[in-house]
Amino acid sequence: MPYFDDVNVFYDLLVGTFDELMKDPEMVQKALDSNLTVKFVYRNPEGEFWIDNKGDEVMLYPGGPDEERELDATMIMDLDTAHAFWCGQLNLLGALSSGEIEAEGSMPRLLKMLPVMKPAYEVYVNLLKEKGMEDLIIEEEED
Repeated sequence: MPYFDDVNVFYDLLVGTFDELMKDPEMVQKALDSNLTVKFVYRNPEGEFWIDNKGDEVMLYPGGPDEERELDATMIMDLDTAHAFWCGQLNLLGALSSGEIEAEGSMPRLLKMLPVMKPAYEVYVNLLKEKGMEDLIIEEEED
């Protein structure tokens, strides 16, 4: 059973996460310096989420933009995989090599953004707690 029945709940979590991250001017600058537009395509349930780091501000498009935009990368995955990533419990390189995540476009540039995204994990998990969605938190499995 998927973590989310409605992709809009996940969109709200991502928008809330980015709203919090964008309060930090250094984080905004690092995102803009990447000069990337990335499209995330989700399955089960279906959806897409765009992050556009071109221009003067970081733009988010839950469900996709209204007009055509030039993409640098597309990542395709189950929504549960995306959720595990934002909980900080997914090895992105492993998921790419296993095919759990399919990627098209400029992966080297996209992978450079990973260290910048690390603070997002804590923000995302805290947002789940604030919204009373603790049962959705994926925690590290103990050996």
